[in-house]
Amino acid sequence: MTHRGALRDANEDAFVIGVLTAAGVDTLNPLVVDLVVQEPVVVAVADGLGGHNAGEVASALAVRRLAEHGPRTTDASQVLRVLQDVNAELYELSRTHPAHTGAGTTAVGVLVTPHEITWFNVGDSRLYREDGGYLGQVSVDDSPSTTWDDCGEPSAATSIVLQTLGGAGHFEPVHPHSGTDVCLPGTRWLLCSDGLSDLVDTAEMESLLADSADDVRAVKALWAAAMNAGGRDNITIMLVRC
Repeated sequence: MTHRGALRDANEDAFVIGVLTAAGVDTLNPLVVDLVVQEPVVVAVADGLGGHNAGEVASALAVRRLAEHGPRTTDASQVLRVLQDVNAELYELSRTHPAHTGAGTTAVGVLVTPHEITWFNVGDSRLYREDGGYLGQVSVDDSPSTTWDDCGEPSAATSIVLQTLGGAGHFEPVHPHSGTDVCLPGTRWLLCSDGLSDLVDTAEMESLLADSADDVRAVKALWAAAMNAGGRDNITIMLVRC
């Protein structure tokens, strides 16, 4: 499910599921895709950088490239190469098209094969793994360390992102995070842009997922929680069930 949220004029998030991509659209209900994994399948979310030119262009380009290369991508090194190529392409786009100067995006996703899942991320879009009713973050945030207020509580979420695909004033190499895990029956993986994770904490997400074994209801409940918390950013939520 992807939605502009309550305040933004447009949706700069994009997603890819296998060869299916969506960018710049709002979905009012979750989309369900069933796949028999006979060749590698990429599922990913890209969040175009707000406040930059052409964030929607950057996120759309990232998911298109992941869709194009996904069926031929079999391991982590190949996924990382695709992301590095996207990074270089965005900087070239920025150099040759002034209207796209500074175009950048985050990316988080999983490469699903018949035997394992390879995860990857650049930026602050997140991947969580739900197992046995517990939800744990898998991805690594490319953002400053959490700061704490005088009451010992984490301070408000920051908009600073230390690493993205494109987005800087001059070329910056990218070093994606990645890892592998087995794909056990029943395990659910939650991918989201920060329009969800900045507004709904992990404990609430865990509770909403635990309350609904139905994936469609779970995604809708997560979206509603982000909207009820202000919906100040674009919201994209994907659940992958093995």
